[in-house]
Amino acid sequence: MDEGEGSSKRNSSEGSVKKKKYYCCYNDNWCKDPDYKNWLRKVDEFTAECILCRQTFSIKYEGRRAVNIHAECTKHKEAVKNQKRTPQIAPFFTKKDAPQVNLVTAAEIGEIYHGVVHHLSYASQCGNNMLPRFLPDSEIARKMSCGRTKATSITENVLAPKSQELLLNDLELAGFFSVGSDASNKGNRKFFPITVRYFSKTEGIKYGLLDFYRDNDETSEAIAARISNIIEENGLNINCVSSYVADNASVNFEKHRSVYQKLKQLNDRIIEVGCKCHVIHNCIKNGMKALSFDVESLVLKVYSEFSSSAKKSESLCSFFEFVEIEYKEILHHVPTRWLSLLPAIEQVLQCWPALKAYFISEGEEECVKIVWEAFSEDEQESLPLCYVYFLHNLMGVFYEALKKLECNNASCTELDCVMESLHSKLKRRKEDNFYGRSVQAILCNVSPSNKRKFKEEADKAFSRCIAYLEKWYDFKTSVFKQMSVLSLDNEVKWSDLEKLAEVLRIEIDFDKLFDDYCVLQQVRREIISKEQKIDQRWVEVFKQIPESGNSQMFKLVSFTLSIPVSNAYCERVFSLMTQLWSKERNRLSESVVKAELQVQLNYSMSCTDFYEYVKKSPELLKAARSQLKYRFKKKNSEQRHSATGNPASIMLLPSLTC
Repeated sequence: MDEGEGSSKRNSSEGSVKKKKYYCCYNDNWCKDPDYKNWLRKVDEFTAECILCRQTFSIKYEGRRAVNIHAECTKHKEAVKNQKRTPQIAPFFTKKDAPQVNLVTAAEIGEIYHGVVHHLSYASQCGNNMLPRFLPDSEIARKMSCGRTKATSITENVLAPKSQELLLNDLELAGFFSVGSDASNKGNRKFFPITVRYFSKTEGIKYGLLDFYRDNDETSEAIAARISNIIEENGLNINCVSSYVADNASVNFEKHRSVYQKLKQLNDRIIEVGCKCHVIHNCIKNGMKALSFDVESLVLKVYSEFSSSAKKSESLCSFFEFVEIEYKEILHHVPTRWLSLLPAIEQVLQCWPALKAYFISEGEEECVKIVWEAFSEDEQESLPLCYVYFLHNLMGVFYEALKKLECNNASCTELDCVMESLHSKLKRRKEDNFYGRSVQAILCNVSPSNKRKFKEEADKAFSRCIAYLEKWYDFKTSVFKQMSVLSLDNEVKWSDLEKLAEVLRIEIDFDKLFDDYCVLQQVRREIISKEQKIDQRWVEVFKQIPESGNSQMFKLVSFTLSIPVSNAYCERVFSLMTQLWSKERNRLSESVVKAELQVQLNYSMSCTDFYEYVKKSPELLKAARSQLKYRFKKKNSEQRHSATGNPASIMLLPSLTC
């Protein structure tokens, strides 16, 4: 091989050697940089990822410059802005200390309780970033997460069972309680609440909702059987029931086959309590049938004249200005609550000059006959106005009695006094021919025949009212007459306590009862001078009696004060049900409605107090965090454990399962 050939080979080999290339790698220190640490993540040696944009990009050729280019792009800047506007989800997936988790859970439960008590929908609470009034720490509020499904589940499977548990604990301490029932329709479905009333030696008279069920069977056998089953299922004793309260329908208190008679077969000392408020309403309504002029019809016709026409209402305003009196809206009344007619009559009487001017301007042909008859005559000689004034005066007497009985803390110790007072006022008015001062002034100007006619009808109305009261309340032998001794208004005699214990048929140790009686005599005057409410008087008395839990006086008082005088509490349940099942929330399930009613009625705490209570209740916090609060997960868990033959293991908190 010659020299030239060897040189050419060396040149060709040197030309074949390629230039070495250098690449950029991911630097772990970038994760510590405050500009990158919140969004940059390593994928591999030559690739990075933005967790905000969910986008990967190569750093193989440009290194840190590629990271800066991505940080300056429009999409990334928008993602950073969105992150600042919304709370981070990452902290919820990291391990937190237990106290902070409990505070967040307590805040969520408190917010749900606030929504239920104030009739807020669950959807309105979703995404609510406002700071709860009872929560001073805004950091905890930002970590709250409570959607509609979670809020519904906590209400139905945590708060409601807990309220039931607290109610049953109170009933066990109270000893005796009354049971109330009623029925109401929601569309084609009929619902029955089972309510209880009892006396707490520390708080006084209390109420609770024991159950709320649906049943289209309204027979006395079905209602009585359901009540006894509910009492038994809740671990209560039917012999501890002091009374059964309901409206005065025949299905409840018929002589032979009624709910009361069925319950009396199980507990022979149970007391019958028909709603005395209904008796008072119906009494005045029955008495007014004796009057030839229908005042109720007049009020309805006047109301209907202006309720359906804005133009007529505007025209009426001008007549108020003409007669120089203040404008007041014409009111309607509730036909089933006849005494609600009283405010409507008051409004008509106050507006009488303006109404008279309006209807006279309309003329006889444009007015209803009864309206023209009332407003066409001179006020000084108007017999229809005489009837209106008479009814207004008489209804005031009934309304005064009704207000005393409709109070939440009204007790059966006051019932006899209220009914006796009403009865005596009616008899005195009839004997003295007293129809009201305004009536007497008009009667002086009417004709003798009209005057005689009015007096005959008014006396007959008094007689009908008195006869109705005597029919529905036994003024001579009523058991409520014996109970009035516990009102403490008058001197308490030992013989009266003995007689009351015998009438109620309670097992009493009279020797120990006399010791309590001696303590009562020492403190009675001082207590009644400080307390007007009867139940709070006895709360103060039991603070003075040693070992009041085993007190024989407590047995007597607990039985007596647990007896209500009306079924107003049952009707209140239906009012709340109507508010819950509004047009906006018409898809609520029956179980959720029952749960919300129990939360509203069985808890008596404010939102702030409830939040403090929840923070100190570890079992409540644990149940709220458990996945078993969700109905579908609880059902799956039950099926899974029943298949393994270990159903007991599915119970998170046995005390919270109803």
